[in-house]
Amino acid sequence: MRRRLFHPIILSFALLVLLIGLPSFALAAPPSQESSDTVTAVTIPPRMNVRSGPATTYRVVGNVPAGTEVTVIGENADGTWARVELEGFDGPVWVAKWLLTIQTDAAIAPSQRVTSTAPISPTVALSVTARITPTAAITPTVSVEPVAAQKAGAIIDTSAGPVAVTTPTRMNVRGGPGTDYPIATGVSAGTQARIVALSPDRQWYQVELEGQADKLWISVRLTTLHGSLDGVPQLSEEQIPPRPQPAPPAVAAAPSAAPSAAPVAAPVAAPIARSAALPGIGFGYGVQAHVIHTGQEGQAMDKTREMGFSWMKQQIEWRIFESSPGQYGFGDIGPIVGAANLRGINLLFSVVNAPDWAREPGFDASVGGPPADPQTLANFLGRLAGEYCGSSLKAIEVWNEQNLHYEWGNRPLNPAEYVALLRPSYAAIKAACPSMYVISGALTPAGDNGTLAMDDFRYLEEMFKQGVARYADGIGAHPSGYNVPASVVWQDGCAAIQQSGNSFNGACDSPHHSWSFRSTMEGYRNIANVYGAAHLPIWPTEFGWAAGGAFNPAYAYANDNSYEEQAAWTVEAYQMMKAWGWVGPAFLWNLNFRVVANGTEKAQWGIVRNDWSPLPVYEALRNMPK
Repeated sequence: MRRRLFHPIILSFALLVLLIGLPSFALAAPPSQESSDTVTAVTIPPRMNVRSGPATTYRVVGNVPAGTEVTVIGENADGTWARVELEGFDGPVWVAKWLLTIQTDAAIAPSQRVTSTAPISPTVALSVTARITPTAAITPTVSVEPVAAQKAGAIIDTSAGPVAVTTPTRMNVRGGPGTDYPIATGVSAGTQARIVALSPDRQWYQVELEGQADKLWISVRLTTLHGSLDGVPQLSEEQIPPRPQPAPPAVAAAPSAAPSAAPVAAPVAAPIARSAALPGIGFGYGVQAHVIHTGQEGQAMDKTREMGFSWMKQQIEWRIFESSPGQYGFGDIGPIVGAANLRGINLLFSVVNAPDWAREPGFDASVGGPPADPQTLANFLGRLAGEYCGSSLKAIEVWNEQNLHYEWGNRPLNPAEYVALLRPSYAAIKAACPSMYVISGALTPAGDNGTLAMDDFRYLEEMFKQGVARYADGIGAHPSGYNVPASVVWQDGCAAIQQSGNSFNGACDSPHHSWSFRSTMEGYRNIANVYGAAHLPIWPTEFGWAAGGAFNPAYAYANDNSYEEQAAWTVEAYQMMKAWGWVGPAFLWNLNFRVVANGTEKAQWGIVRNDWSPLPVYEALRNMPK
């Protein structure tokens, strides 16, 4: 594994923050106007954060269990946070309003609504009482007349029926009740939409939106409700728009679980019929380890076998093994292949980092990067594949996270350039060893951020447009979990982390698919389907959850994840991937970084301690039915 200051998945958070932006709140809670009349409410999640101000950027001052009663004395300008009095707290505090159940129905007079245009206006006096009642499910809406305008100076008129007000900075509006429907338009936070119907599962509102002729759909979880849903019809499956169908698969059948949609265009070509296609490997249990130059390859593989795993990934730096053109030195690779041969372990090598002699003139030496001439990498990979053909080395991943600037030499991010790099490498590997599997370089989950990163869904779609399916036997992926459980989709990420008393708020502050392991995987599968490549399995060549405390403050989500959660979510992820039926070997990050790099950010993902003794996740994986 290459030495890095930051693991790639954390950069996606920083990039998303730059792209989508955090709330521009002050560092202190704004003043409120209070009245003698009160609203009472009760908290919904099993455990809920109480904060010093009206946003997840304010510090957590405590937690309360479900069913805790609060007295609401005001709310912020957009109506998403409630200022409350709570037993045991010295003075007013703030809680997320969408995680409260309001018990009374009185409405606030228009004269009491917020009219300030400040980013956070003073909280308004309330005239009703609310109670927070326990519930089995997360209910991110409140059925109560508005106590403040959702936008500064706006009045929400519910006389003609209930109104949903959007909460994310930017939010998709779709043609049907689900992320597999096409995006019709986008709206900003505070947009009002008249609710006319509910989806069959009550998770989507059908709405009338100003400027749109057709009735459209928005997610319940990303709105606040104003007014009552009494009398609003719940549609049946027959009454909603027909669900979009993916392009017919070229070889494999459709996935067993319908994937969530990625923002892709129509396919540009018919399904691809590849010559010399390999038989599918199918799902496999793998782990990434760092054994090169350590002498620990035998011990690491024994621990891998002890878990019942049969795959291991090692990253290979090209620049170390071809110091000058044509001068190959595979001495440190041989022991790894030999140890795997003896133990029946299959190997995936991920090859990165061009040597200086192969890079472009004036290259940025502070970061690794690709070669100026793709054929130079092809020559190296052809020699590597030929050297170990028929051995435990079964697959080669060509590059790593090429949608990030520091993995692409601080050069312009260009999917066409990556496919141009992959194309001759694929040919060279197959010429040297037809049985070797070629995996496209895994992208990191990220949002668009100028020259620093390209959204991985968009990058992958462009790779397919450039014909990547003709030059790969599997599509590399790096789905990550941050502090979101494995089965939770990104739209539910904020609600999920609020339950457990989180301190890291990425899924709330910048909603995006990259926070969710499941949404990333299902999005990749959807894109492959659309471009006629359902025959190509998705290979998660790196995934996992950091736990046990952050060794680096940049990875604060590790503070939220206990070892027990890490174990449960990792097992769940493997079980999901096996059940899906369209996933190739899956490699957990990481086996032994607590051994070889203890105290660094990499070690937060390790599944054994620095003395090789097992952490709970290792024991859970060892005991997991395979």
